[in-house]
Amino acid sequence: MNELTLFAPAKINLCLSVLSRRSDGFHEVAMLMQMIGLSDEVRVALRGNDITVSCDDSSVPSGQGNIAYHAAKQMLAYSRVNSGASIYIQKRIPVAAGLGGGSSDAAAVLAACNILFDARFTREQLAEIGAEIGMDVPFFLHGPSAMARGRGEVIADLAPPPPFWVLLVNPGIHVSTASVYQNLNLGLTKQVDCNKIQRLTVNNILEVLSNDLETVTAAKYPVIGQCKAELTSAGALGVLMSGSGPTVFGIFDTEAACQTAAEKLAPQGWRLYTAMTLTESPIAGYTDERREQHGTLFRN
Repeated sequence: MNELTLFAPAKINLCLSVLSRRSDGFHEVAMLMQMIGLSDEVRVALRGNDITVSCDDSSVPSGQGNIAYHAAKQMLAYSRVNSGASIYIQKRIPVAAGLGGGSSDAAAVLAACNILFDARFTREQLAEIGAEIGMDVPFFLHGPSAMARGRGEVIADLAPPPPFWVLLVNPGIHVSTASVYQNLNLGLTKQVDCNKIQRLTVNNILEVLSNDLETVTAAKYPVIGQCKAELTSAGALGVLMSGSGPTVFGIFDTEAACQTAAEKLAPQGWRLYTAMTLTESPIAGYTDERREQHGTLFRN
């Protein structure tokens, strides 16, 4: 085998609590994260002696400017394979949107290289490598539902909730995660206990919906509040901004209700995506230990 294609899903933050500023300059966080069925398609092939990255979206960096490049570089270094890697990303997750698209792509590259290089790293080992690249990467090697702590790299898997639907509303602005954290006033954060719900359902998820970063992004971009108001008016059971934004999501218990809401919001001109929550991770199945347990899931 010299080529493998994986689906790299988006995530939403059902709860994001910023607890403190760490001595290393980063922030201590607690996050309840959930994968959804909006995915990039990532193709990795053994080719040549260099690493190349290309994408069908011209706004996505190529080469060393892409986090997927660094994922392949780390895997080549750790596995000591004498080969190059060609990476192609078909982008469906909006860029810089608070949905973890880049981190998910990087996780998919790590998992694909683990198979193509016959490296046989465990999921935990891959997650450690992923943490060197980006703090959301380890989650995408776990999931589909998990608590993330530390800087985001300490992952505890949770039993996924019964599937529900989300309508993602992206107003088309790019938000810098680093800038949001820099402008966060810890004195104004709610610091909700994201771990207070042990068994997730649509109803009790609504009790924990909270995002400390929303205060920063919504203050700078009032359209965030507008998106939330329109989702609520369209019948969403709960609404929240994901990550550092700007994407806002509304929760619906049926596909029909979600699609009806999308039709109501269409005249606003925002980018709309409907997706169902995932009960299995499309990436974790490619780690060597999962492959041994569940058999091959190769698409090549």
